[in-house]
Amino acid sequence: MKRILGRKQSMKPADEKLWWEVINHIEDYVSREEVARATEIARARILKVTDGKKAAYSWSGGKDSLVISELCRSVGITACQCLVKHIEFPAWVEWLIKNAPPNCHFLKVGFDLDYLAEHEELLFARGKIGQRWLRDIQQNHFRKYLKQENLDVVILGHRTIDGNVCGKDGIRIQRQGGILYAPIYDWSHELVFAFLHYNKIEIPFMYKWYRGFYNGTCGWAQRTAGSVNQAWQEVYEIDPSVVIQSAEKLPSARKFLEEMKNANCD
Repeated sequence: MKRILGRKQSMKPADEKLWWEVINHIEDYVSREEVARATEIARARILKVTDGKKAAYSWSGGKDSLVISELCRSVGITACQCLVKHIEFPAWVEWLIKNAPPNCHFLKVGFDLDYLAEHEELLFARGKIGQRWLRDIQQNHFRKYLKQENLDVVILGHRTIDGNVCGKDGIRIQRQGGILYAPIYDWSHELVFAFLHYNKIEIPFMYKWYRGFYNGTCGWAQRTAGSVNQAWQEVYEIDPSVVIQSAEKLPSARKFLEEMKNANCD
């Protein structure tokens, strides 16, 4: 197995081309036999951690959750949850609905324009402020899922190389009870892409958006760029209607549209 792709947090826009080159020639990097071995190890891990326990998985539609979905299906775990934010691109929500696994429960987690108007510091936020998205959208709702469904284990597609905190051997025991478990915590990007390739699972279209691998399945307001204006530009290029609608509530969106209009008039 050859590994050349690093942490996505250190990616630059030009690096996306390399990722697609690897994907398009994935058999040069990972063999079918290597995927088969990794798959059996991951399945054995899931079976061991969930033995005698009530388990489900979280599905986002991203590349890693597609792997998790197939692994869980293969060991008989079918219950899952998909967290949907008001700040999703409409085309992505449509894709999620059409491609969700059977028995997938969609949970709307809020974060609409009114919320952003009151917490504009979160808009395209970086660093510690940006980490609040991870806490408020993901971690808190993973724990709620454990409690509300009386689950012992929630299986996640988190991986160390993606910058996720996965715990020892992928296990994070929660104070309130239950386990958040990442069975592919040690998989490389190449192995994930090879799994999808050999299992004939298509990579979702949104990875072809500008900086698609860097931003992943995050909502449009979670994207990061060199400036707020640049972030709005990226969002506008993906879906102008998102910016136009946002301008009704968010001053920075209004400013972006006004500046774009003035530039076109010059």
